[in-house]
Amino acid sequence: MSKTHIAIGIASALAIAQTGSPESCVAAVVGGSAGGIIADCDITPSRAHRDALTGRLIVLSVAAASLAADHYADAGLCDYLLEHLGLPLVTGALLFAALTFLGGHTEHRTFTHSLVGLALFCASTYLVCEPLLPYFAIGYASHLALDITNYQGIRLFWPLDVKVSLGFCTAKGLANTVVMVLGYAAAALLLAYRVATLLPVAGV
Repeated sequence: MSKTHIAIGIASALAIAQTGSPESCVAAVVGGSAGGIIADCDITPSRAHRDALTGRLIVLSVAAASLAADHYADAGLCDYLLEHLGLPLVTGALLFAALTFLGGHTEHRTFTHSLVGLALFCASTYLVCEPLLPYFAIGYASHLALDITNYQGIRLFWPLDVKVSLGFCTAKGLANTVVMVLGYAAAALLLAYRVATLLPVAGV
C-alpha cells in the first residue's frame, strides 16, 4: 500500500545518503518518497483508490516540508534548483509529467512497474534535479521489489507480457502492515542519525 511504499522508499534513500550533508539528507527524503510512490501513478481516481490519493498527499506534504526545511537551514537543494533553472529542468519536468500522464492510462503494474518505466522516470528526474537521482532511483526500485512479493506480480520486463512474482503476500495483508511499521521505524532512526551528524559537537 502507499504508506508502506513511502516508508520503505525514504528508509532506502536515507540508508545511502551522504553523512554530514544537509542537501543529501533533504534530497533523500524528497527523492525517496517520490520514487517510492510514483510507480503507482497508474492507479487513477476512476479505479477508486483512496489509498493512492492519501499517498500522493503524504508525498506532497513531505516534499513541501523538506524543501521548507532546506530553505530555512540553507541546506542547498533549493539553491541548486534556482541555479539550474533552464531548458534541461523544463524538459525534465515536461517529460516527468508526460510519463505520469501515460502511466495513468496504462494497466496497473505494467509500464510504470517495469525497468523501462524506471529508466525513463530516472532520466526525467536527472534533468530536473541531479542530486535527487540516486534517492529517487532507489525509492522507485524499492517499490518494484516490494510489488514483486505480491501474488499478482508485476510486468518487470514490459513490454514483454511476462509477470514476475514471488507470491509471498497480498497488498492489504498482515505482511504489508509489518513492513510499513518497520519501514517507518527505520526511516525515523535513519533520519535521526543523519540529522544528528549535522549538529555541532559540544565543546567544539
